[in-house]
Order: sequence, then C-alpha cells, then structure tokens
Amino acid sequence: MASVERIVGRPLTFRCGAPVKLAGLGALAVLTIGCGGGGGAQPAVPSVPAGPAACVTGTVASYIGTTCSQGNTVYNWLSYSCTSTPSSICFSLGSNGSNIQIALDPQGPYTLLVGRTAAWRVTAGQSVDVVISGTVYGARSNGNWPHFKGFPGQTGDGTEESTTRVNCATSAGCLDAHQGVSDILCSATSPVANCTEQPTIAPYTRYRANFNAAPSTAPYGLSIEVKLNGNSGTASLYSLGTHLIPLH
Repeated sequence: MASVERIVGRPLTFRCGAPVKLAGLGALAVLTIGCGGGGGAQPAVPSVPAGPAACVTGTVASYIGTTCSQGNTVYNWLSYSCTSTPSSICFSLGSNGSNIQIALDPQGPYTLLVGRTAAWRVTAGQSVDVVISGTVYGARSNGNWPHFKGFPGQTGDGTEESTTRVNCATSAGCLDAHQGVSDILCSATSPVANCTEQPTIAPYTRYRANFNAAPSTAPYGLSIEVKLNGNSGTASLYSLGTHLIPLH
C-alpha cells in the first residue's frame, strides 16, 4: 500500500493502479495512480537493426566468412582458392590467403586494394591463379586499377590478368557489353598502361562494367581473380584496386 500526503485534510491509502475518488469544493476527481518508476510500465523502444560493418584493412583470410560495406556497396566474402606451379607460391600466400592484404585506399572511398605482396610474382615456367569469391549488392559499376609498384607487368611472353566479375547476367541486370566483368590483360601486345603503374584510373575506364544495383535480397555473385603466367618470361602485380561503386 502507498499513501498520498494530506489530500482533503487526511491521509489517503490506495492500491497500485486502482482508481481514487477525490471530493472537494464541489468537484469530484477520479485519479488512477501507478506505482514504481515513472508511474507504471514504460513502452518498449523498438530496436533498429545495425547495418553491415564498414570494411577495414585486413587479409583475405580475415575477410572470408564476413560481411562488410563501403557506403551502399555491401560485400559478403565466401571463399578463397589458389593453384600454382610450383605449389610453393600458393604456400607463400598463406593459408586461406592470410598473406594477401585487403586494404582501404585513402584516395578512394569505394576501393579495396587486394594483394600488396610480391609473393605472387612469377618467373619462367611458373604460374599462379588466385580467386576470391562472394556476393555484392548496392553497387552499380565495377572497375579495376592494377598496381605494379615499379615492376613491369610482364616480360617476354609472360602474362598478368586482373579480373573482377559481377554476375549481373543471370538476372538481366547488366547494362553494357562487359556483362558485369572488368578484365585487364597485361601481355606483350597489350596497351602499355595495362602493364605499368599509372597515376590515375583514366586508362582503365574503358574496362568498367555498369549494371543495375542488386537488392540485399538477391545479391550478385562476385569474384576477384589474379592470374599470372611467366611462360618463358615473367609476370608481376603488386595489388589490384577494385572499385564497386554505388549510385551517389
């Protein structure tokens, strides 16, 4: 029981939540008085689900099995594979790609730099093929920017190929002839920019693929592939800048 101090000249007792009639000066008031903090149970505040965490600098191994975002572009990272001749090249890249870095680019808010390693450079008779797979939604274009850090992309008949595939074709979401694929080949007959460090992304805009943004309920398949074959020469890459850009 609780009491209200001296209402209409005398103490009054009441039960929590019960109506109380007060008479005085010819008027009758009916009160319902609650007990406890704030006068009764408070309505629950609905929770707002948190969005995907922002992508951070890590490694392929730390990304696999996670989801991250860059603005409205949202990635889900599912798997990693590596095949090489000799097998020691894949071994040097680490278990599940633990020695392949995925870094944020301070110059590009929708860029992930994949690689940042010399371990996948190959010489004559050597080759390596690395594939990182997952899904993506929210992005509307896909472009690449290979970085060589002063090394030639190839010598002799060696080849280096950087490819990002967004599987927009299965849902008729592609908007140009690239069909969601940004593929930059460095070979002895490729444009010079495909095999040397460039100060801007301008030489690679012709390799950009455009598509309708996928919703979160039906993301596109995504793969990032780096393939180097020395043949009788050499092939090199330092990192691949991937650009999966949403509508601004």
